[in-house]
Amino acid sequence: MTLLINYTLTNPVTLSACFEVRGFTALLGRSGAGKTSLLKALAGLLPATGTPWAELAPQHRPVGYLPQGAALFPHLTVLENAAFALTGPDRLKLAQQYLDDLNIGHLAARNGSKISGGEAQRVGLARALARRPQLLLLDEPSAALDAATRDEVLAQLIDTIDATGIPALAATHDPAIAALADWVVLLADDQIIQQGTPRHLFDNPTSIAAAQLLGYQNFWPEAGATCTIRAEDIQIAPAGRPAMITGIREQGRDFRLTCEMPEPVIVIIRAGDAAAYEIGRQVNLFFPPAKVRLLSS
Repeated sequence: MTLLINYTLTNPVTLSACFEVRGFTALLGRSGAGKTSLLKALAGLLPATGTPWAELAPQHRPVGYLPQGAALFPHLTVLENAAFALTGPDRLKLAQQYLDDLNIGHLAARNGSKISGGEAQRVGLARALARRPQLLLLDEPSAALDAATRDEVLAQLIDTIDATGIPALAATHDPAIAALADWVVLLADDQIIQQGTPRHLFDNPTSIAAAQLLGYQNFWPEAGATCTIRAEDIQIAPAGRPAMITGIREQGRDFRLTCEMPEPVIVIIRAGDAAAYEIGRQVNLFFPPAKVRLLSS
């Protein structure tokens, strides 16, 4: 299902956003770009104009909102948290069903403050799904997760959302999370600057702002334009652009070279030997033409 969003905000940020939500969609932008404000506007928690649902009160909007850190009520049980938005005599029974569907039904009697970050995410998701929404809103879904379990929990979260068939919009500043999405929307300079599938977007940024959001670090002027290339795509070669090594840092199994040509350039050497390089050494950098991208300003 594809959902078209067209919203304009003037407070607390000035923002105009027109984009599509397709499956699990990542809204990628820097901190302070307005991602949270846009999600709150869609949920009816901030004033905005546009479509869909801007004319509806928050309680009447068909959205499920999972705020940053899941925001569970610490004085309520997991079951009471999941049932918070529900009414009627069967509210607890229905909430228990959503917990069971997310494989956390056994936590129902546990206090909301006594569960892990990943479990809290799923409780928050159960609470959001219990509204039977037409759109799920997730604000920085990795914020409460530790590095060791982040990828696994996020993959489970995305799989669960995909299984519901409900489109989801997840605000994030992390390109690694955007890479897991079905569709990616880039937010910068108070507007949507590019959108597309992760595979297309990560290989084809159209502007400097888009490339920076997608993790590109190297930029240099050429023939009146700006070029970029990923650090891991640059090769040390017998011939190429002359540069001098100004910094060396290990990065797990790889290592990172900082060079000047004279523009600063970052090179990632995969599973290399840092002893083979030294600060002050002259090297030749080869930029494979197929990996270089020409950008607009």
